[in-house]
Amino acid sequence: MPKVLHIGPCDSPGGMANVMRILAEHPPEGWEAELLASHVVGSPWAKWRAYRKARSTLIRMLHDPTQRPDVVHLHTAADWSWWRKRRFALLGHAAGCKIVVHIHSGKFDQWLGNANSSQSRAMKSALRKTGAKLVVLNEWWQEQLEPLIGGAEVVHNPVRSRYVDSKRVRNKNHILLLGRNDPVKGHKFAMTVCAAVREEVPDLKVTMSGVTSSLYHWLEAKGWVSDEEKLELLQTASLLLVPSAFEGEPMVVLEAISCGLSVLCSDRVHSLPPSIEVAPFENEGAWVAKIIQILREPTDSDVLKSQSKSYEIQVISTQWNNIYQSLLAE
Repeated sequence: MPKVLHIGPCDSPGGMANVMRILAEHPPEGWEAELLASHVVGSPWAKWRAYRKARSTLIRMLHDPTQRPDVVHLHTAADWSWWRKRRFALLGHAAGCKIVVHIHSGKFDQWLGNANSSQSRAMKSALRKTGAKLVVLNEWWQEQLEPLIGGAEVVHNPVRSRYVDSKRVRNKNHILLLGRNDPVKGHKFAMTVCAAVREEVPDLKVTMSGVTSSLYHWLEAKGWVSDEEKLELLQTASLLLVPSAFEGEPMVVLEAISCGLSVLCSDRVHSLPPSIEVAPFENEGAWVAKIIQILREPTDSDVLKSQSKSYEIQVISTQWNNIYQSLLAE
């Protein structure tokens, strides 16, 4: 049975780790999958040690015919994330493995700059040298990155089968923001907007992950939520906010529409399903108006669920099988 080894931040919080775990739990039919963590949350020294440990583990696996993967599937963000993955790609290629470079970053295009930048030239060289298959998250990213680093295939992020509409009555006027505590996620902006919404919707309740404290009695700061708690929130809330400055393809949006939950995103998030509502980035008045409108007239849950079907793990797993098999056939 052929084996794929997923290398990336599988033990760190965030969407990339979530994707890695889903793909490892649901490999294509006839395949087995393993995870190799290459990153930890912590100091630069801790991250360097995690990389060195992953490198040593990969070298040991490549030298053992019983452990050597057929495909090394690298999950990467921009900058140092890619430079580390480049070394794994070269090691895997030298051992006869096929290579997949799977870009998750929401700012990879900014990091590359242009087709003649040193980053773009070095990445194109590494992709050619290793014969790697380049994969991006959606058609928008394909349009942005192909002129910079060459041909790419599109495979969307997968959603676990448990993310479904529970048919429970949703809590009225309950807004969610689910994301890590990072300025790009827009927590402070969302707080300001929700405070303004409360002037017209005084019973508004807000739940946020990422942040651990709140100055408002109506805002519950949850820190990091478990998968079970996230599912409960997506099945019972009124609206998910994603006011991010940039995203790759946010998993929480795909999970939300699978649960039939209305979503309002920043216009900095691209290639969204057509049922997702969009507001201009950090335009407070537009966000307040959109939120009030959606709370009064939620998006049709059946439409949302219908548009989520292309992200189901069974569909995504078949697409990965096609990519892996095409690599083995080369």
